[in-house]
Amino acid sequence: MLNKFAGLTVATLMTTTAAMADDHGAKMAIGLSGDKMLHMIDASSASVTASMEVEGVDKLLGIDLRPATGQLIGVTDGFEIVEIDPETGAATVISTMDTELPIEGDAAVIVDFNPMADKLRFMSGTTNHRVDIESGAVTVDGSLAFEEQDMHAGEAPAIVAAAYINSFGKPEGTAMYDIDSTIVALIQQTSPNDGTLAAVGKLGIDGTDTYAFDIATDAEGTNTAWLAAGSQLHTVSLEDGSVTDSWDIQGADGAILRDITFMTAK
Repeated sequence: MLNKFAGLTVATLMTTTAAMADDHGAKMAIGLSGDKMLHMIDASSASVTASMEVEGVDKLLGIDLRPATGQLIGVTDGFEIVEIDPETGAATVISTMDTELPIEGDAAVIVDFNPMADKLRFMSGTTNHRVDIESGAVTVDGSLAFEEQDMHAGEAPAIVAAAYINSFGKPEGTAMYDIDSTIVALIQQTSPNDGTLAAVGKLGIDGTDTYAFDIATDAEGTNTAWLAAGSQLHTVSLEDGSVTDSWDIQGADGAILRDITFMTAK
């Protein structure tokens, strides 16, 4: 376990950072790098405050907050759904998916909760799955494709990250947004189950090999979109897709985030 602050345990850091999130509004994030390394991130300064490996798994495909319960959930490369204790890194198996997701090589894998349905969106390439995490039952949804009226209709999408708005508790409504690495743009998945896509706008940054994306929702219902791309952390406008602010990620020791989730309260 790596610890940036001598004399402080990870549990102490988590308690301190969680309190800061309550004070300043959805600023405590957990990032994933490598096979199973978690990084506690103070998003207000883009600083990694502590890092630790997840215990009990070989590799995580992705992580996300389950808004309905406040659990940190991960999916392993064996398609197990696990709950991760953010204080210790210990993983406990909840279920195993009954249908595996086809993953080509090092292709990006998307793990994100629909807060309204309390189901896990699980995607790679153009394959689009919906998962009940308690039973492991998988519904194969429509393949990802741009809407016929979209300017990118007929082009192959390259969706590498995704997140839902209103990820606080169990909201009455939500919407899903994606990152496309080919056009380096924000996309709305207009019908998550059908897989239809509509471009919102270009990010306005240089493309990179790895993207981590999440939308933090506070108790007042304010949504803030966060994007880790390469060694930088950005906020993104959900209105036009443009990056609004950028910071260099501090204290990551060169680790590149491939997933990120904000640990907002229930």
